[in-house]
Amino acid sequence: GAGLHRATAVMGAAPSGGRVMVWRAEAAASTPIRGGAADVSSFLDSLADSDFIVRADDSVVSCEPAAKQGGGGGGGEGEAGRYVAAIAPLRLPGLTVRPTAFIRVDRLSDGGLRYTTERVDNAFEGSFRGLAERVTPTITAATTLRAEERCLAAEAEFELTMPLPSWWPIPAPAMDAGGALISRLVEKDTRVSLERVIGEYEARRGAAAAGGAEQQQGGGVRADE
Repeated sequence: GAGLHRATAVMGAAPSGGRVMVWRAEAAASTPIRGGAADVSSFLDSLADSDFIVRADDSVVSCEPAAKQGGGGGGGEGEAGRYVAAIAPLRLPGLTVRPTAFIRVDRLSDGGLRYTTERVDNAFEGSFRGLAERVTPTITAATTLRAEERCLAAEAEFELTMPLPSWWPIPAPAMDAGGALISRLVEKDTRVSLERVIGEYEARRGAAAAGGAEQQQGGGVRADE
């Protein structure tokens, strides 16, 4: 089930003048799972070479492979793949952000898996569209999956940073509403992603068990013959 989830909204001064609005959110969840940690780590390793781990994120509408850079693949620690993903719109007070994310998937030395948003290109809609197009918001996000004792755990971090002119009014209620919205989205994405990954794991376990049973039955028939 879902565990930790929190969000903060911070308004600060930008080095070049003006202000910087920052929304941060974190979430963590874990779910009991059948099989040992080694089995789950092997499963996560197999996911690294496909786009499933990206598509499992509830915020991803669609994705396609990007040009692969560097090593990785075939097991071990390191980069496994890169993808370009269309992300569900982020609706803030007076502004809708439609992101396209550039995502890197990495194998971790402890058998875990991490997918990181390296860059986001944004299209804007809403009453603040013109203003938003004159600033450069930055979205960073990362989700890590790890096998723990009898469970699969997920941790997610999200940050939206937007530089603003000093005169742009951001009422405190709007800041709070934005932070609460982002917190809910990150918590939901983490929970749903974990559910989908576990569903895939259980489906593969079931298929492997069925295949083993068929082989045993087939072997028995040949022995009788």
